[in-house]
Amino acid sequence: MSARYELGRLLLRLAAAVAAALVLALLWALAHGGDFRHSLELGCYVIGGLALLMGAVGGSPSRRDAASASWIGKAARWDTFQANAADMPGTTVTPAILALVVAVLMTLLGWAIS
Repeated sequence: MSARYELGRLLLRLAAAVAAALVLALLWALAHGGDFRHSLELGCYVIGGLALLMGAVGGSPSRRDAASASWIGKAARWDTFQANAADMPGTTVTPAILALVVAVLMTLLGWAIS
């Protein structure tokens, strides 16, 4: 269960990074009238660099325990948190590691496009 969960998280982040690189490349190619392939290469490098910065910063605020957030605790019942906590795997990979892996993969994708 845990390996499937982590692979899903990685693939979701990678898909978001590729989508962001495609949008950035499309905007860059339209704005400058250049080659889309070159723009996509640059987009992959830019998004890879941003992912590297996110990995260097560390953890993600969205991964905090929902019970520790005061506004969530006031808005929901405690049994909701217990049900959600039961679905979480026991061991997880930190978001920083996932961001660093995405950064490496985006850099390799940009290199492969060139």
